[in-house]
Amino acid sequence: MISKKVGISPKNDNYARLANYIADADHKGEKSLLLWCSGCLGDDNYENGIAEAVDVQDMNTRATQCKTYHLVISFRHEDEEKLTPEIFRAIEERFAAALGYSEHQRHCGVHKSTGNLHMHMSYNMIHPERRTRHEPFGDFWTRDKLCRELEQEYGLVVDKGRTKGKEAALSEKAALVEAHTGQQSFETYAKTHRDKILSVLEAATAWQALHEGLAQYGMSIKPTAMLWL
Repeated sequence: MISKKVGISPKNDNYARLANYIADADHKGEKSLLLWCSGCLGDDNYENGIAEAVDVQDMNTRATQCKTYHLVISFRHEDEEKLTPEIFRAIEERFAAALGYSEHQRHCGVHKSTGNLHMHMSYNMIHPERRTRHEPFGDFWTRDKLCRELEQEYGLVVDKGRTKGKEAALSEKAALVEAHTGQQSFETYAKTHRDKILSVLEAATAWQALHEGLAQYGMSIKPTAMLWL
């Protein structure tokens, strides 16, 4: 299980658009398996919940940062048969509690694309009563720790997390790629051949030698066009 916060810039912050995307899953190869909302006065009425969340966000006129927290949880293919609607909702509730959003409005859905099972959560960062904006501090470590706990509790495949102070652990992006595709990421491949690649870098005295050395491991360095302003 891998979690990822999807960055949203203030100019692209649109809770309704994200919630509707979670509901429709209308892009190629994607389908929605499960849908629900929580923390809303209308309880499980998805559309009414969207309008309610947008109204709450509009009531906070002081926040200059985004007001929507988009979280994606990816699961391994091997875990699909173990996951039920009840477990998906329980997992979401645990993340909401860990991130401090239990009292906040949120819209959630389970998608499947190209064999990958993942869950989207849209959290309204504005509290429905206090109208204050909540952004969890150090949320990566909180989410990573919770992923490991939930894997143990539900008997899921244990993914590589990122432990503080451990250089060999995967970055969040690489871990998400491996969870989505079930294949080795470039980062893992490079770390596996780290010593040999460093030897190539140290031994190369010219660009040609470097290119030839990296080619042995399926790597290459390519120039990119520079944009002059």
